[in-house]
Amino acid sequence: MSRVRVGVVGVGVMGDHHARIYSTLKDAKLVGVYDGDLVRGQEAAAKYGCPPFSDLESLCASVDALSVATPTSTHFPIALTLLRAGKHLLIEKPLTLDPAEAQELCQFASNRKLVVSVGMIERFNPAFIKAASMLKKETILGLTFNRYSPYPNRIFDASVVMDMMIHDIDLALALAGADLDSVKASGKAVKSPTLDEVVARLYFKDGLIAKLRACRLKESKERSILAITDRSVYEIDLLAKTVNLRSFASLSDRAPLEVRPADQLTLELKDFISAVKKGREPEVPCSSGLRSLKVAKEVERLACL
Repeated sequence: MSRVRVGVVGVGVMGDHHARIYSTLKDAKLVGVYDGDLVRGQEAAAKYGCPPFSDLESLCASVDALSVATPTSTHFPIALTLLRAGKHLLIEKPLTLDPAEAQELCQFASNRKLVVSVGMIERFNPAFIKAASMLKKETILGLTFNRYSPYPNRIFDASVVMDMMIHDIDLALALAGADLDSVKASGKAVKSPTLDEVVARLYFKDGLIAKLRACRLKESKERSILAITDRSVYEIDLLAKTVNLRSFASLSDRAPLEVRPADQLTLELKDFISAVKKGREPEVPCSSGLRSLKVAKEVERLACL
């Protein structure tokens, strides 16, 4: 296909960004958007030069691929309907609420040879891409992830694990060279009915330990990774998109690495469109989204004990 005909289901904050970026990609044609709030759908369509669709079935019939950016509780029924219609999907994280439902989606897509990409946007962060390319050449001994934010103004029905930490779970699994052995976690609810602060440790079979902290009670944001290898220490700032390197020979000297500037959501959507055009697996396939979801659910379970 010359251009992938694409639509967006759900044009809230994230879905609006999907529509905006699709409207600029040379290999994609934004055919339309659908939202249960018809006014919101009309507003997004007007901004990005495409028609609003009043029902999902009509949009589905008009496209090759879709982004699903609706509330997580709706991902499974919507995605299954679209997959049954033979459409390729990018599903925002988390893939579903229930790993069993996620497994069903992955199996269905695999059987039909359909592309399913999961919206783990930090995989496309240029600082992570740079660090990951360097870390492949070294043996990682330890990883520490910090992900902090102020408390959200809106009512929150998702735990800090599903909303925030799942990104770092995905990154840890992507960096680790071995299978996961066990998980430990603790957490607490402070301002919401669910977990607002969680500390987790992922133990891998080769001895690597990844420590993850996520909290939505801080005054400012932080998204950082500290990676210790057999040669060096990497300081990765996912917000500033910088990577600093310190060697064990001179720990006091911090050398900045060159990171090519890029917008990670644009990279993510380009990868999805390329996967659809070439019939290849995306950078974050359904199986990766399922694996991260399973680990996140276990962290959530343990943190609630």
